[in-house]
Amino acid sequence: MYCLCLKILTTGAAEMLRTTQSIISPRCRLEEPSVKHRGSVVNRYKKITLTLTLAFISVSVSRVALSAPNATENMSASINAEVLASQKYSGGGMTVKRPSKRSYIYPGQAASRKRQLDFWSGFSFFRDPWITAPSVTKARDGLGPLFNARSCIACHQAGSRAPMPESGESLPTALIIRVGFNKPGLDHGLNHGLNHGNNSYGGQIQSRAIKYINNKLKQTLKHEAWLDLSYTFIDGQFPDGEPYQLQKPHYQLTKLAYGELPEHAVLSPRYSPNVFGSGLLDAISAQDLLAQEDSDDVNKDGISPKYNRVVNIKSGQIELGRFGMKAKHPTLAQQVAAAFRDDIGITNSFFPTESCTKSQLFCQQASALGRHDSVEIEDKNLDLVITFNRLLGVPPARNLAKPKQQQGQRLFHQLGCAQCHTPSYLTDKNYPESALANQKIWPYTDLALHDMGAELADGVYEYEATGNEWRTPPLWGIGLQKKITGQQRFLHDGRARSITEAILWHGGEAKLAQEKFKQLNKTERQALLMFVKSI
Repeated sequence: MYCLCLKILTTGAAEMLRTTQSIISPRCRLEEPSVKHRGSVVNRYKKITLTLTLAFISVSVSRVALSAPNATENMSASINAEVLASQKYSGGGMTVKRPSKRSYIYPGQAASRKRQLDFWSGFSFFRDPWITAPSVTKARDGLGPLFNARSCIACHQAGSRAPMPESGESLPTALIIRVGFNKPGLDHGLNHGLNHGNNSYGGQIQSRAIKYINNKLKQTLKHEAWLDLSYTFIDGQFPDGEPYQLQKPHYQLTKLAYGELPEHAVLSPRYSPNVFGSGLLDAISAQDLLAQEDSDDVNKDGISPKYNRVVNIKSGQIELGRFGMKAKHPTLAQQVAAAFRDDIGITNSFFPTESCTKSQLFCQQASALGRHDSVEIEDKNLDLVITFNRLLGVPPARNLAKPKQQQGQRLFHQLGCAQCHTPSYLTDKNYPESALANQKIWPYTDLALHDMGAELADGVYEYEATGNEWRTPPLWGIGLQKKITGQQRFLHDGRARSITEAILWHGGEAKLAQEKFKQLNKTERQALLMFVKSI
């Protein structure tokens, strides 16, 4: 049995003819064929030579048509044995042992046994529902008064994304509606729900409210609004005739409980992101990120990565934002703490006051009935949840050495996808969590803000992020999402039902890459998608 080993097609056609023998697997050539089979082997050898020569010509044509300025360098660096071996371990030492069919929730292998105990303790706070205070279970009470979900896992199913709400009116969980402003500076950049002046709803619509039977509370506390979600369908087709359909979402708040929204307020839907690998993103040094910044597009490549400058709540210092759809939080710890307060209504040392606005008097009264002397989650428990998020491992990449995936990887670079979805980093060697330090990782994100065009714009300003700008999401592990959660949705608002749809929604700085994707034939498109699903 004679088999072929993969060879990078970087030599000329003539050189390919001379080197075909070298790509016959040494393992497969251990046994010399008998005389009666040599004729068939020679014929097979000729067929192999012709096939590889045609393949080389095909790939060469594709390179000329699609290559970005740095595509050749990227491709030569991206497909060799050493890099393939590294790519398999997407999270370096924090890669989980094997991909799961049930959950992303596993600690990375590099976490010590002691830290894994902390990981699973933190997971219990991530998983278990919070309850209304006062309660005998003091460590887990303090829900609300206004909230979106009773637990973290309600939004981040299996460490990923919980189901999208159906069309029509609903009280959504995993899809939250931020309330922002379409002019910079109106919320002083903070947008934490307490500094919105005459905005009765704060920075986020809370779709649920606790229920109290208490004589001191003279009126039932009301959740803030319902969401009416609808879609317009857009039909199109690729140049080769294959059809596609996009769905454009429309959002409207109904049954507003606290009056109308203020002037200049706009709605920004945010679909709960994947949380696995967040600790590794936290461990990338700010210097390595800043080295990628080119907000004025000085190099004239059409891509202008910009980092949000945001407030570190603990220190009061301005730092690079890297978490949140518009990179509003500088650290994983602050992101987790903000989600506790804004999504579940649990106050903490980062955000010690309730999200009740000044006009929500019954919300304030209900909060007082909770009888918490200070915050509702103590630092020791909050730290466990942060540790859980920090040590969440990344699934290993799969099948990257296969020809289709390697073709897809070349196309990924040729189309310019890697200009925003930066493939790899070496994490900060001085990062406090030793298991995350000095790790070669493959997240496929630059964590920077990019103008994604008018179709994806929400109009909301957050710090230095404009209404058209979104943070580049990491791509690692997304190919397992449907298998693990039973559904898949992409982009900041979950509108895309497939990776193809997500690419087709790319505009602004990513418009050229989107147009190049459209020009691929069906086989090439499938190869690109297979690569993205494998990383």
